[in-house]
Amino acid sequence: MKQRVISGVIIALITIAAVLLGGVFFNVVACFIAAWGSYEFCNTRNRKINWFEFIFMLGFVVLINLFFDKALGILLALAVLLIGLAVFDESINFDDVSVSFIESIILGFGLHYMIEIEFLSKWMFGYIVIIAYLTDVFALLTGMKFGKHKLNERISPKKTIEGAIGGWICGALLSFLYALCFHFFYMDVLFIAMCSLILPIVSQIGDLAFSLIKRHFKIKDFSKLIPGHGGLLDRLDSMLFVLLIYGALAIAIGIY
Repeated sequence: MKQRVISGVIIALITIAAVLLGGVFFNVVACFIAAWGSYEFCNTRNRKINWFEFIFMLGFVVLINLFFDKALGILLALAVLLIGLAVFDESINFDDVSVSFIESIILGFGLHYMIEIEFLSKWMFGYIVIIAYLTDVFALLTGMKFGKHKLNERISPKKTIEGAIGGWICGALLSFLYALCFHFFYMDVLFIAMCSLILPIVSQIGDLAFSLIKRHFKIKDFSKLIPGHGGLLDRLDSMLFVLLIYGALAIAIGIY
């Protein structure tokens, strides 16, 4: 527990520094997430990591952030290249490349919106962090206090419906109050209100989705990078999904 607390404090300090300092420090953190996140995704298969698969995944993550306006073409090229790997490399099967394709989209587009949001407003990025982490914290606390009915025992036996509702309410309320303090980042109030209602739910779906990936591949954590917590993706699961759906909502109403 002590190790977990110390690691948690370090993670919190790095996150706060990324929000407050931005610029070069933020970009260094983003580059590390791209590289190590790609490694962790490729290392889930209970086999020796295939470095060609890793290079393709990392290359896609980098390309999608450099040439986002060419995203469709990059996606099509990635699909062909990954299937080509399965054709010519006996150690890779179709299931592997299918999972790699989905994981590349999650990491690549998630990082793009992380960088985009920080560029527009570091306080807006803080808003995303609050939704992802406070929803998780209050879901845990509410579940411990009031939890009786299992949310999804097949994937996460400890999560409860009561905890999920508590996390959603607290995440929505606290994120909206935070946005209010910063004048809703000079964006449409209704859009921010919609995000505060929807994204805490998405955060919890992201947590469950990454748990599903781990259960499918029969692994406990994505890596042992963070003592007491597991891998980088074990801490970024909710945030990546929040970033993806925030990006989708922003595109839908014409912000991007």
